[in-house]
Amino acid sequence: MKRSWWILPLIVALLFSLSGGRAGAQESLSEYNGEPAKYVFLFIGDGMGIDHFSVTQDYLNALEEKNVGLKELSFTSFPTAGLVSTFDYGSYITDSASAITAILTGEKTYSGVLNMLPDKSTPLVSVAEMAKEAGMKVGMVTSVSLDHATPAGCYAHQASRNNFYEIAIEATQSNFDYFGGGGFLQPRGKNDDQRDIFEIFAENGYTVVRNREGFEKLAPQSGKVVAINAVLDEDQAMPYEIDREENDLSLADFTRKGIELLDNPEGFFMLVEGGKIDWAAHANDAATVIHDVLAFSKAIEEAIKFYQQHPEETLIVVTADHETGGLTLGYAATAYSLYPEILQNQKMSFLEFSKVVEQYSQNTPQEKANLSDFWLQIEENFGLLDIPAPEKAELEEKAKNGDAEAQAKLRVALTDYEREELEKALAMSMQGEAPQSYGGYDPLTVTLTQILNQKAGLSWTTFSHTGAPVAIFAQGVGAELFDDYFDNTEIFTKLVSIMSLETVSVQ
Repeated sequence: MKRSWWILPLIVALLFSLSGGRAGAQESLSEYNGEPAKYVFLFIGDGMGIDHFSVTQDYLNALEEKNVGLKELSFTSFPTAGLVSTFDYGSYITDSASAITAILTGEKTYSGVLNMLPDKSTPLVSVAEMAKEAGMKVGMVTSVSLDHATPAGCYAHQASRNNFYEIAIEATQSNFDYFGGGGFLQPRGKNDDQRDIFEIFAENGYTVVRNREGFEKLAPQSGKVVAINAVLDEDQAMPYEIDREENDLSLADFTRKGIELLDNPEGFFMLVEGGKIDWAAHANDAATVIHDVLAFSKAIEEAIKFYQQHPEETLIVVTADHETGGLTLGYAATAYSLYPEILQNQKMSFLEFSKVVEQYSQNTPQEKANLSDFWLQIEENFGLLDIPAPEKAELEEKAKNGDAEAQAKLRVALTDYEREELEKALAMSMQGEAPQSYGGYDPLTVTLTQILNQKAGLSWTTFSHTGAPVAIFAQGVGAELFDDYFDNTEIFTKLVSIMSLETVSVQ
Protein backbone atom coordinates (compact mmCIF):
# COMPACT_ATOMS: atom_id res chain seq x y z
CA MET A 1 0.00 0.00 0.00
CA LYS A 2 1.39 3.41 -1.00
CA ARG A 3 1.48 6.11 1.65
CA SER A 4 1.49 9.86 1.11
CA TRP A 5 4.11 10.84 3.69
CA TRP A 6 3.88 14.52 2.77
CA ILE A 7 0.65 14.68 4.77
CA LEU A 8 2.22 13.50 8.05
CA PRO A 9 3.25 16.99 9.21
CA LEU A 10 -0.37 18.08 8.78
CA ILE A 11 -1.51 15.14 10.86
CA VAL A 12 0.98 16.11 13.56
CA ALA A 13 -0.35 19.66 13.63
CA LEU A 14 -3.93 18.38 13.86
CA LEU A 15 -3.08 16.03 16.71
CA PHE A 16 -1.43 18.83 18.62
CA SER A 17 -4.44 21.06 17.99
CA LEU A 18 -6.95 18.48 19.17
CA SER A 19 -4.95 17.36 22.20
CA GLY A 20 -3.54 20.67 23.36
CA GLY A 21 -0.02 19.30 22.85
CA ARG A 22 1.56 16.16 24.26
CA ALA A 23 0.96 17.20 27.84
CA GLY A 24 -2.77 16.88 27.32
CA ALA A 25 -2.74 13.97 24.93
CA GLN A 26 -4.05 10.54 25.86
CA GLU A 27 -1.33 7.94 26.51
CA SER A 28 -0.76 5.68 23.53
CA LEU A 29 -1.24 1.92 23.80
CA SER A 30 1.78 0.48 25.64
CA GLU A 31 0.54 -2.77 27.20
CA TYR A 32 0.96 -6.00 25.27
CA ASN A 33 -0.90 -9.13 26.35
CA GLY A 34 0.20 -11.77 23.86
CA GLU A 35 3.13 -14.17 23.74
CA PRO A 36 6.41 -12.27 24.20
CA ALA A 37 8.61 -11.50 21.21
CA LYS A 38 11.62 -13.79 21.16
CA TYR A 39 13.63 -11.96 18.51
CA VAL A 40 13.62 -8.18 18.47
CA PHE A 41 15.28 -5.83 15.98
CA LEU A 42 15.47 -2.08 16.59
CA PHE A 43 16.71 -0.15 13.55
CA ILE A 44 17.70 3.49 14.07
CA GLY A 45 18.19 5.65 11.00
CA ASP A 46 20.18 8.36 12.74
CA GLY A 47 18.89 11.76 11.61
CA MET A 48 16.43 10.14 9.19
CA GLY A 49 13.41 12.39 8.87
CA ILE A 50 10.29 11.73 6.83
CA ASP A 51 11.66 13.60 3.82
CA HIS A 52 14.94 11.65 3.93
CA PHE A 53 13.25 8.36 3.11
CA SER A 54 10.58 10.07 0.99
CA VAL A 55 13.17 11.55 -1.38
CA THR A 56 14.81 8.13 -1.54
CA GLN A 57 11.49 6.67 -2.67
CA ASP A 58 11.08 9.49 -5.20
CA TYR A 59 14.64 8.93 -6.44
CA LEU A 60 14.11 5.21 -7.02
CA ASN A 61 10.85 5.83 -8.84
CA ALA A 62 12.34 8.56 -11.04
CA LEU A 63 15.13 6.22 -12.13
CA GLU A 64 12.75 3.40 -13.06
CA GLU A 65 9.43 4.96 -14.03
CA LYS A 66 8.18 7.76 -16.29
CA ASN A 67 5.21 8.55 -14.06
CA VAL A 68 5.39 10.29 -10.69
CA GLY A 69 5.20 7.89 -7.76
CA LEU A 70 6.99 6.24 -4.85
CA LYS A 71 9.05 3.06 -4.75
CA GLU A 72 8.62 1.30 -1.43
CA LEU A 73 11.65 0.74 0.75
CA SER A 74 11.92 -2.42 2.82
CA PHE A 75 10.37 -0.75 5.86
CA THR A 76 7.87 1.72 4.38
CA SER A 77 5.61 -1.20 3.47
CA PHE A 78 5.41 -2.44 7.07
CA PRO A 79 1.80 -2.86 8.24
CA THR A 80 2.18 -0.46 11.18
CA ALA A 81 3.36 3.15 11.02
CA GLY A 82 3.28 6.03 13.48
CA LEU A 83 4.98 9.24 14.56
CA VAL A 84 7.35 9.95 17.43
CA SER A 85 8.14 13.22 19.23
CA THR A 86 11.83 13.76 19.96
CA PHE A 87 12.34 16.66 22.43
CA ASP A 88 14.66 16.01 25.36
CA TYR A 89 14.81 17.18 28.99
CA GLY A 90 16.36 20.56 28.21
CA SER A 91 15.55 21.31 24.57
CA TYR A 92 12.92 20.95 21.88
CA ILE A 93 15.77 19.78 19.64
CA THR A 94 17.50 16.65 20.89
CA ASP A 95 20.92 15.24 20.18
CA SER A 96 21.59 11.54 19.61
CA ALA A 97 22.68 10.82 23.20
CA SER A 98 19.56 12.12 24.92
CA ALA A 99 17.40 10.65 22.14
CA ILE A 100 18.78 7.12 22.47
CA THR A 101 18.56 7.43 26.26
CA ALA A 102 14.84 8.16 25.93
CA ILE A 103 14.33 5.34 23.43
CA LEU A 104 16.21 2.67 25.37
CA THR A 105 15.52 3.66 29.01
CA GLY A 106 12.23 5.55 28.86
CA GLU A 107 13.70 8.63 30.58
CA LYS A 108 14.39 12.14 29.31
CA THR A 109 17.80 13.64 29.91
CA TYR A 110 19.98 16.50 28.69
CA SER A 111 21.63 16.52 25.27
CA GLY A 112 25.05 14.92 25.42
CA VAL A 113 24.17 12.65 28.35
CA LEU A 114 24.11 8.87 27.92
CA ASN A 115 21.78 6.74 30.05
CA MET A 116 21.83 9.01 33.08
CA LEU A 117 19.12 11.11 34.66
CA PRO A 118 19.38 14.91 34.29
CA ASP A 119 21.43 14.96 37.51
CA LYS A 120 24.22 13.41 35.37
CA SER A 121 25.08 10.96 38.11
CA THR A 122 22.19 8.48 38.40
CA PRO A 123 22.62 5.71 35.79
CA LEU A 124 19.72 4.16 33.90
CA VAL A 125 19.25 0.62 32.65
CA SER A 126 18.71 0.15 28.91
CA VAL A 127 16.33 -2.33 27.32
CA ALA A 128 19.42 -4.02 25.85
CA GLU A 129 20.81 -4.59 29.35
CA MET A 130 17.43 -5.89 30.51
CA ALA A 131 17.34 -8.30 27.58
CA LYS A 132 20.80 -9.59 28.47
CA GLU A 133 19.77 -10.00 32.10
CA ALA A 134 16.76 -12.01 30.92
CA GLY A 135 19.04 -14.50 29.16
CA MET A 136 18.76 -13.18 25.60
CA LYS A 137 21.77 -12.55 23.41
CA VAL A 138 22.41 -8.89 22.57
CA GLY A 139 24.16 -7.31 19.61
CA MET A 140 24.58 -4.02 17.84
CA VAL A 141 25.70 -2.86 14.42
CA THR A 142 26.52 0.65 13.28
CA SER A 143 28.05 2.36 10.26
CA VAL A 144 29.79 4.83 12.61
CA SER A 145 32.08 4.11 15.55
CA LEU A 146 30.86 1.62 18.16
CA ASP A 147 31.41 4.20 20.91
CA HIS A 148 29.17 6.75 19.18
CA ALA A 149 26.01 7.87 20.97
CA THR A 150 23.42 5.53 19.47
CA PRO A 151 25.21 2.17 19.86
CA ALA A 152 26.67 3.34 23.19
CA GLY A 153 23.10 3.88 24.39
CA CYS A 154 22.80 0.10 24.65
CA TYR A 155 25.59 -0.34 27.19
CA ALA A 156 27.16 2.94 28.41
CA HIS A 157 26.33 5.31 31.27
CA GLN A 158 28.21 8.59 30.98
CA ALA A 159 27.62 12.24 31.80
CA SER A 160 29.18 13.07 28.44
CA ARG A 161 28.89 11.19 25.16
CA ASN A 162 32.45 12.38 24.45
CA ASN A 163 33.97 10.14 27.13
CA PHE A 164 34.93 7.76 24.36
CA TYR A 165 37.49 5.64 26.19
CA GLU A 166 35.25 5.25 29.23
CA ILE A 167 32.39 4.29 26.91
CA ALA A 168 34.60 1.68 25.20
CA ILE A 169 35.58 0.24 28.60
CA GLU A 170 31.88 -0.21 29.37
CA ALA A 171 31.51 -2.08 26.08
CA THR A 172 34.20 -4.55 27.14
CA GLN A 173 32.37 -5.09 30.44
CA SER A 174 28.87 -5.38 28.96
CA ASN A 175 29.08 -9.11 28.17
CA PHE A 176 27.05 -8.33 25.04
CA ASP A 177 27.47 -10.89 22.31
CA TYR A 178 28.13 -8.96 19.10
CA PHE A 179 29.57 -5.58 18.16
CA GLY A 180 29.84 -4.94 14.43
CA GLY A 181 30.66 -2.14 12.00
CA GLY A 182 32.84 0.82 12.94
CA GLY A 183 35.78 0.98 15.30
CA PHE A 184 36.56 2.95 18.47
CA LEU A 185 37.57 6.60 18.47
CA GLN A 186 40.03 6.44 21.37
CA PRO A 187 41.16 2.79 21.66
CA ARG A 188 44.09 3.86 23.85
CA GLY A 189 42.44 6.80 25.58
CA LYS A 190 42.29 10.52 24.84
CA ASN A 191 46.06 10.90 25.23
CA ASP A 192 46.92 7.53 23.71
CA ASP A 193 48.33 6.33 27.04
CA GLN A 194 45.72 3.81 28.25
CA ARG A 195 45.45 0.05 27.79
CA ASP A 196 44.37 -0.90 24.28
CA ILE A 197 40.64 -1.49 24.21
CA PHE A 198 40.99 -4.50 21.90
CA GLU A 199 43.32 -6.21 24.36
CA ILE A 200 40.70 -5.76 27.05
CA PHE A 201 38.01 -7.18 24.76
CA ALA A 202 40.20 -10.24 24.16
CA GLU A 203 40.82 -10.66 27.90
CA ASN A 204 37.06 -10.59 28.44
CA GLY A 205 36.50 -13.47 26.06
CA TYR A 206 35.80 -11.67 22.78
CA THR A 207 36.95 -12.75 19.35
CA VAL A 208 38.15 -9.61 17.56
CA VAL A 209 38.29 -9.50 13.75
CA ARG A 210 39.28 -6.55 11.56
CA ASN A 211 39.25 -7.92 8.02
CA ARG A 212 36.83 -9.59 5.64
CA GLU A 213 38.55 -12.97 5.80
CA GLY A 214 38.18 -13.13 9.58
CA PHE A 215 34.64 -11.80 9.32
CA GLU A 216 33.56 -14.51 6.88
CA LYS A 217 34.92 -17.22 9.19
CA LEU A 218 32.84 -16.07 12.16
CA ALA A 219 30.31 -18.65 13.30
CA PRO A 220 28.11 -19.21 16.39
CA GLN A 221 30.95 -21.16 18.01
CA SER A 222 33.11 -18.02 17.81
CA GLY A 223 31.49 -16.86 21.04
CA LYS A 224 31.33 -13.14 21.79
CA VAL A 225 32.51 -11.09 18.81
CA VAL A 226 33.83 -7.64 17.94
CA ALA A 227 33.88 -7.30 14.15
CA ILE A 228 35.49 -4.10 12.87
CA ASN A 229 35.18 -3.08 9.22
CA ALA A 230 38.54 -3.25 7.41
CA VAL A 231 37.95 0.17 5.80
CA LEU A 232 37.39 3.05 8.22
CA ASP A 233 37.59 6.82 7.86
CA GLU A 234 39.35 9.18 10.27
CA ASP A 235 36.29 9.04 12.56
CA GLN A 236 36.53 5.24 12.74
CA ALA A 237 33.33 4.95 10.71
CA MET A 238 32.51 2.84 7.68
CA PRO A 239 32.63 4.67 4.32
CA TYR A 240 29.54 6.41 3.04
CA GLU A 241 27.59 3.98 0.90
CA ILE A 242 28.14 6.14 -2.20
CA ASP A 243 31.92 5.73 -1.64
CA ARG A 244 31.93 2.05 -0.63
CA GLU A 245 33.89 -0.24 -2.93
CA GLU A 246 31.90 -3.13 -4.35
CA ASN A 247 33.79 -5.82 -2.42
CA ASP A 248 33.81 -3.96 0.91
CA LEU A 249 31.48 -5.08 3.69
CA SER A 250 28.15 -3.28 3.97
CA LEU A 251 25.73 -2.51 6.78
CA ALA A 252 23.61 -5.41 5.49
CA ASP A 253 26.62 -7.76 5.71
CA PHE A 254 27.18 -6.87 9.37
CA THR A 255 23.47 -7.25 10.08
CA ARG A 256 23.29 -10.66 8.40
CA LYS A 257 26.33 -11.89 10.31
CA GLY A 258 24.85 -10.57 13.54
CA ILE A 259 21.70 -12.59 13.00
CA GLU A 260 23.79 -15.71 12.38
CA LEU A 261 25.80 -15.20 15.57
CA LEU A 262 22.92 -14.16 17.83
CA ASP A 263 20.30 -16.71 16.83
CA ASN A 264 19.71 -19.05 19.78
CA PRO A 265 16.82 -20.73 21.64
CA GLU A 266 16.63 -17.94 24.26
CA GLY A 267 16.18 -15.21 21.64
CA PHE A 268 18.04 -11.95 21.02
CA PHE A 269 17.83 -8.16 20.93
CA MET A 270 19.68 -6.42 18.11
CA LEU A 271 20.13 -2.70 17.47
CA VAL A 272 21.25 -1.60 14.01
CA GLU A 273 22.11 2.03 13.28
CA GLY A 274 22.42 3.72 9.92
CA GLY A 275 24.61 6.37 11.49
CA LYS A 276 25.92 8.09 8.39
CA ILE A 277 22.47 9.18 7.24
CA ASP A 278 22.84 11.80 9.97
CA TRP A 279 26.38 12.79 8.99
CA ALA A 280 25.44 13.27 5.34
CA ALA A 281 22.40 15.30 6.35
CA HIS A 282 24.56 17.52 8.57
CA ALA A 283 26.49 18.37 5.40
CA ASN A 284 23.24 18.84 3.44
CA ASP A 285 24.39 16.22 0.92
CA ALA A 286 21.15 14.73 -0.42
CA ALA A 287 22.69 12.20 -2.81
CA THR A 288 24.85 10.76 -0.05
CA VAL A 289 21.83 10.65 2.28
CA ILE A 290 19.88 8.68 -0.31
CA HIS A 291 22.61 6.07 -0.74
CA ASP A 292 22.90 5.59 3.03
CA VAL A 293 19.12 5.29 3.41
CA LEU A 294 19.25 2.59 0.74
CA ALA A 295 22.04 0.81 2.64
CA PHE A 296 19.93 1.05 5.79
CA SER A 297 16.93 -0.39 3.93
CA LYS A 298 19.03 -3.32 2.69
CA ALA A 299 20.13 -4.05 6.26
CA ILE A 300 16.46 -4.17 7.27
CA GLU A 301 15.85 -6.67 4.46
CA GLU A 302 18.12 -9.09 6.34
CA ALA A 303 15.85 -8.82 9.40
CA ILE A 304 12.79 -9.30 7.19
CA LYS A 305 14.25 -12.58 5.87
CA PHE A 306 14.65 -13.77 9.45
CA TYR A 307 11.12 -12.57 10.30
CA GLN A 308 9.70 -14.61 7.43
CA GLN A 309 11.20 -17.72 9.05
CA HIS A 310 9.92 -16.79 12.54
CA PRO A 311 6.82 -14.61 11.99
CA GLU A 312 5.16 -15.56 15.28
CA GLU A 313 8.24 -14.77 17.38
CA THR A 314 9.87 -11.72 15.77
CA LEU A 315 9.40 -7.96 16.06
CA ILE A 316 11.10 -5.42 13.78
CA VAL A 317 10.91 -1.72 14.70
CA VAL A 318 12.36 0.99 12.45
CA THR A 319 12.61 4.63 13.49
CA ALA A 320 14.98 7.60 13.89
CA ASP A 321 16.37 9.41 16.89
CA HIS A 322 15.75 12.85 15.35
CA GLU A 323 15.66 14.68 12.03
CA THR A 324 18.81 16.32 10.68
CA GLY A 325 19.14 19.17 8.22
CA GLY A 326 15.53 20.27 7.88
CA LEU A 327 15.27 18.61 4.48
CA THR A 328 12.28 19.71 2.42
CA LEU A 329 11.06 18.38 -0.90
CA GLY A 330 10.60 21.69 -2.69
CA TYR A 331 12.65 24.64 -3.91
CA ALA A 332 11.39 28.02 -5.13
CA ALA A 333 13.22 27.98 -8.46
CA THR A 334 11.73 24.63 -9.46
CA ALA A 335 8.22 25.61 -8.25
CA TYR A 336 6.09 22.47 -7.98
CA SER A 337 8.60 20.22 -9.69
CA LEU A 338 11.11 17.72 -8.33
CA TYR A 339 13.87 16.19 -10.39
CA PRO A 340 15.36 13.61 -8.01
CA GLU A 341 16.95 11.74 -10.90
CA ILE A 342 19.48 14.59 -11.14
CA LEU A 343 21.05 13.31 -7.92
CA GLN A 344 22.34 10.20 -9.72
CA ASN A 345 24.91 12.54 -11.29
CA GLN A 346 26.76 12.74 -7.96
CA LYS A 347 29.44 10.04 -7.82
CA MET A 348 31.12 10.66 -4.47
CA SER A 349 30.23 12.01 -1.04
CA PHE A 350 30.96 15.52 0.14
CA LEU A 351 33.73 14.01 2.28
CA GLU A 352 35.60 12.51 -0.65
CA PHE A 353 35.28 15.60 -2.85
CA SER A 354 36.49 17.82 -0.02
CA LYS A 355 39.69 15.74 -0.11
CA VAL A 356 40.03 16.61 -3.80
CA VAL A 357 39.69 20.29 -2.93
CA GLU A 358 42.17 19.98 -0.07
CA GLN A 359 44.74 18.33 -2.34
CA TYR A 360 44.28 21.11 -4.88
CA SER A 361 44.74 23.84 -2.27
CA GLN A 362 47.94 22.18 -1.02
CA ASN A 363 49.43 22.04 -4.53
CA THR A 364 48.20 25.39 -5.87
CA PRO A 365 49.16 28.90 -4.75
CA GLN A 366 46.10 30.95 -3.79
CA GLU A 367 46.76 33.55 -6.48
CA LYS A 368 46.76 30.85 -9.17
CA ALA A 369 43.56 29.11 -8.09
CA ASN A 370 41.02 28.99 -10.87
CA LEU A 371 37.58 27.38 -10.91
CA SER A 372 38.22 26.22 -14.47
CA ASP A 373 40.72 23.73 -13.01
CA PHE A 374 37.74 21.94 -11.45
CA TRP A 375 35.31 21.89 -14.36
CA LEU A 376 36.16 18.36 -15.49
CA GLN A 377 35.86 16.98 -11.95
CA ILE A 378 32.68 18.96 -11.29
CA GLU A 379 31.09 17.56 -14.44
CA GLU A 380 32.27 14.01 -13.72
CA ASN A 381 31.27 13.95 -10.03
CA PHE A 382 28.21 16.23 -9.92
CA GLY A 383 26.98 16.36 -13.51
CA LEU A 384 26.85 20.16 -13.48
CA LEU A 385 27.50 21.85 -16.84
CA ASP A 386 29.10 25.21 -17.59
CA ILE A 387 27.47 25.97 -20.91
CA PRO A 388 28.57 29.02 -22.95
CA ALA A 389 25.85 31.63 -23.57
CA PRO A 390 25.38 30.99 -27.33
CA GLU A 391 25.00 27.24 -26.80
CA LYS A 392 22.66 27.82 -23.88
CA ALA A 393 20.46 30.06 -26.05
CA GLU A 394 20.20 27.28 -28.64
CA LEU A 395 19.28 24.77 -25.95
CA GLU A 396 16.62 27.09 -24.57
CA GLU A 397 15.04 27.38 -28.02
CA LYS A 398 15.02 23.59 -28.40
CA ALA A 399 13.63 23.19 -24.89
CA LYS A 400 10.69 25.47 -25.74
CA ASN A 401 9.87 23.10 -28.57
CA GLY A 402 9.79 20.13 -26.23
CA ASP A 403 13.27 18.72 -26.84
CA ALA A 404 13.75 16.45 -23.78
CA GLU A 405 17.55 16.27 -24.12
CA ALA A 406 17.82 20.07 -24.20
CA GLN A 407 15.55 20.35 -21.16
CA ALA A 408 17.68 17.85 -19.24
CA LYS A 409 20.91 19.74 -20.03
CA LEU A 410 19.42 23.06 -18.97
CA ARG A 411 18.35 21.60 -15.63
CA VAL A 412 21.99 20.97 -14.71
CA ALA A 413 23.45 24.06 -16.40
CA LEU A 414 25.06 26.59 -14.07
CA THR A 415 23.60 30.07 -13.91
CA ASP A 416 25.79 33.16 -13.67
CA TYR A 417 24.83 33.50 -10.01
CA GLU A 418 25.76 29.87 -9.25
CA ARG A 419 29.11 30.32 -11.00
CA GLU A 420 29.80 33.40 -8.88
CA GLU A 421 28.93 31.46 -5.72
CA LEU A 422 31.37 28.74 -6.71
CA GLU A 423 34.10 31.31 -7.34
CA LYS A 424 33.52 32.83 -3.91
CA ALA A 425 33.48 29.42 -2.26
CA LEU A 426 36.74 28.37 -3.96
CA ALA A 427 38.45 31.50 -2.63
CA MET A 428 37.45 30.55 0.91
CA SER A 429 38.49 26.94 0.38
CA MET A 430 41.92 28.09 -0.76
CA GLN A 431 42.29 30.10 2.44
CA GLY A 432 41.46 27.01 4.49
CA GLU A 433 38.25 28.58 5.76
CA ALA A 434 35.19 26.58 6.81
CA PRO A 435 32.79 29.24 8.14
CA GLN A 436 29.52 28.41 9.87
CA SER A 437 27.62 29.71 6.85
CA TYR A 438 28.90 26.54 5.18
CA GLY A 439 28.25 24.40 8.23
CA GLY A 440 31.95 24.18 9.00
CA TYR A 441 32.50 22.09 5.85
CA ASP A 442 34.64 22.84 2.81
CA PRO A 443 32.93 25.82 1.10
CA LEU A 444 33.41 24.68 -2.50
CA THR A 445 32.11 21.17 -1.80
CA VAL A 446 29.08 22.42 0.14
CA THR A 447 28.23 24.91 -2.60
CA LEU A 448 28.37 22.17 -5.24
CA THR A 449 26.05 19.87 -3.28
CA GLN A 450 23.69 22.79 -2.55
CA ILE A 451 23.47 23.70 -6.22
CA LEU A 452 22.83 20.09 -7.22
CA ASN A 453 20.19 19.72 -4.48
CA GLN A 454 18.42 22.87 -5.58
CA LYS A 455 18.38 21.78 -9.21
CA ALA A 456 16.76 18.54 -8.02
CA GLY A 457 14.15 20.65 -6.18
CA LEU A 458 15.36 20.12 -2.61
CA SER A 459 15.94 22.56 0.25
CA TRP A 460 17.68 22.41 3.63
CA THR A 461 17.12 24.71 6.59
CA THR A 462 20.08 23.88 8.84
CA PHE A 463 23.38 22.04 9.18
CA SER A 464 22.17 20.74 12.54
CA HIS A 465 19.26 18.77 14.01
CA THR A 466 15.63 19.89 14.03
CA GLY A 467 12.77 19.30 16.45
CA ALA A 468 10.53 17.62 13.86
CA PRO A 469 8.79 14.36 14.78
CA VAL A 470 10.07 11.22 13.09
CA ALA A 471 8.31 8.22 11.64
CA ILE A 472 8.22 4.77 13.18
CA PHE A 473 7.41 1.48 11.43
CA ALA A 474 6.83 -1.96 12.90
CA GLN A 475 6.16 -5.50 11.79
CA GLY A 476 5.62 -8.66 13.79
CA VAL A 477 4.83 -9.47 17.40
CA GLY A 478 3.21 -6.48 19.15
CA ALA A 479 3.62 -4.22 16.12
CA GLU A 480 0.17 -2.75 16.68
CA LEU A 481 1.46 -0.84 19.73
CA PHE A 482 3.41 1.46 17.41
CA ASP A 483 0.37 2.57 15.40
CA ASP A 484 0.02 6.01 17.02
CA TYR A 485 1.65 9.37 17.64
CA PHE A 486 3.63 9.12 20.87
CA ASP A 487 6.78 10.24 22.67
CA ASN A 488 10.14 8.55 22.12
CA THR A 489 10.21 7.40 25.78
CA GLU A 490 7.24 5.17 25.00
CA ILE A 491 9.33 3.09 22.59
CA PHE A 492 11.04 1.72 25.70
CA THR A 493 7.73 1.05 27.43
CA LYS A 494 6.36 -0.78 24.43
CA LEU A 495 9.50 -2.88 23.89
CA VAL A 496 9.64 -3.90 27.56
CA SER A 497 6.01 -4.98 27.43
CA ILE A 498 6.33 -6.86 24.13
CA MET A 499 9.51 -8.62 25.30
CA SER A 500 8.04 -9.25 28.79
CA LEU A 501 11.15 -7.86 30.46
CA GLU A 502 11.50 -7.04 34.14
CA THR A 503 12.04 -3.29 34.38
CA VAL A 504 14.74 -1.76 36.55
CA SER A 505 14.48 2.01 36.96
CA VAL A 506 18.12 2.72 37.85
CA GLN A 507 21.31 0.73 38.31
